[in-house]
Amino acid sequence: MNTSKQFNLNTPLGHQITITEFPTINSNNIVIILSATGVLQTYYYKFSKFLQTNNHTVYTFDYSGIGQSKTKPLTQFNTTVSNWATNDIETVFQHIKKQHPTKNIKCIGHSLGGQLLGLVPSNKILDTVILVASQTNHYSFWNNFNKARVFFNWFVIFPFFTTFFKYFPSKSFIKMENLPRNVAREFSKWSQQKNYYFDLKVSNELFHHQISSKLIGYSCTNDKFAPKRAVDWMMLKYKNAKLTRKHLIPSDYDVQKIGHFGFFRSHFKNSIWQEFLTDLKT
Repeated sequence: MNTSKQFNLNTPLGHQITITEFPTINSNNIVIILSATGVLQTYYYKFSKFLQTNNHTVYTFDYSGIGQSKTKPLTQFNTTVSNWATNDIETVFQHIKKQHPTKNIKCIGHSLGGQLLGLVPSNKILDTVILVASQTNHYSFWNNFNKARVFFNWFVIFPFFTTFFKYFPSKSFIKMENLPRNVAREFSKWSQQKNYYFDLKVSNELFHHQISSKLIGYSCTNDKFAPKRAVDWMMLKYKNAKLTRKHLIPSDYDVQKIGHFGFFRSHFKNSIWQEFLTDLKT
C-alpha cells in the first residue's frame, strides 16, 4: 500500500500540527522525520515514499507556523523554537508511540530537527536515530569569510528583519519558509551563544542523555550551513548513544556537491538513501 494520508493533531499550546503518514502493512519499522528550519514536510516526500516501498511506515509533519501547520498570519503566531521541540515534536512522538506501542520507532533529524531532538522529553522511545547535518550554529565553527557571514546573520540580519517585519522573511534570503517572530528571535539568540542553547537551558530541559540507542551522524564536505566541526560538536552531545560518524565526500558519489539539503534529493536514491536504509535496520 504505497499511499499517504494526512491528519491533524492538537497540541497542549493549542497549535494544530498537520502530519502526513506513509503507511505500510505488517511492518515493525516506524520512521519519524524531523524537518530542518523552515523546510516544508513535502520536501521529504520522495524520500518518505522510498522508505515506504522498503517496508517502513513514515511520518512527516510541519512545525507550528510552517506550511500546513500555519493556521493564521505569522505576525499573529506566538510560538518559539523551543516550543517546536517540547510542544510539537513531543506531541507527535507521544501520538505515534500510542499508535504503535510495540513497534520499532526510529527518527531522522535533518539540521535543526537533530538539534531539537535533544530537547524532546519523549526522545527515549527511539531505538535508532540518524542525524543529517545537525550542527551548532555558533560562528566560531566557520572559517574566514564564512565566519563573518554567520556572525552577521545571527547578530544583525535576524534581529533587524525580525523586528522590522514582526516575523523573519526567510524566503527573501534562502527560499526557506518564513519564520514566526519568536522562533526567529530565539533561534538567533541560541546561535549567538558559544555553547548554543546549552548556555541558555537548565539541566531539566535537556534530554540528550536519554538516547542510548544507535545514532548515526552525517555531514558532507562544503556544506555552508553545517561544517564538519559543528556537526561533530552537536553529535557528541548525545553522549550515551552508540555513535557512528559519517562524513561524505561528493566525489565518492560522482557529484561535485551534496549540500545541506542534497541528502534528500532523489538523485541519491541508489547511493546515500541506500546507506540510510542500512542504518535503519535493527
